[in-house]
Amino acid sequence: MRWLEWIQTLTTVSQRGLAYSKDPYDRDNYELLRALCAEMVLHGAPEPVDAKALLSAQTGYPTPKVDVRAAVVRDGQLLLVKETQDGRWALPGGWADLGVSPADMAAKEVREETGFDVKATRLLGVFGKRVNDASIFSVYKLIFHCELVGGEARTSHETSDVRFFPRDALPELSMHRTHPRHLEVVFARLDDASLPAFFE
Repeated sequence: MRWLEWIQTLTTVSQRGLAYSKDPYDRDNYELLRALCAEMVLHGAPEPVDAKALLSAQTGYPTPKVDVRAAVVRDGQLLLVKETQDGRWALPGGWADLGVSPADMAAKEVREETGFDVKATRLLGVFGKRVNDASIFSVYKLIFHCELVGGEARTSHETSDVRFFPRDALPELSMHRTHPRHLEVVFARLDDASLPAFFE
């Protein structure tokens, strides 16, 4: 859906203008542009969305959001969490917090979402391209291989189930959180430690 790419570009222009412009007339024009983008999202989105709130929440110079995920393996099986938002499964992880390193963020997310304690040992991949058209804004996704060091399975307010799955019996994935192409990269590097981290 090309319209999402156009809205993303226009939103970036308006956001950049609001971040740097001092002229009140220019700022009015950038505000108008952002409001028009919100209307375009509202009328073109595949499902209801509070477009105005979504767009107005983005301030300052526009940059991609950072999503940190963890690949945790036990007895050859991959740890996944069932997301409460859509009822589908994903690698544990989420948005990066300010002041927390990516590796520490991966461990933090695993602990909060699954109850397991892990240590990040290797960066497996950095993804920058969208895998679907569900999001207006760009996301950088970092996936770390994490060693299981303790804890026990428990759910959280974000996860309704926590399980290890064999590769040939993966459940339905929460596609914008964990896409099959992400797992292809992950499995290739879990099988061959000599492969360098993937990046786009």
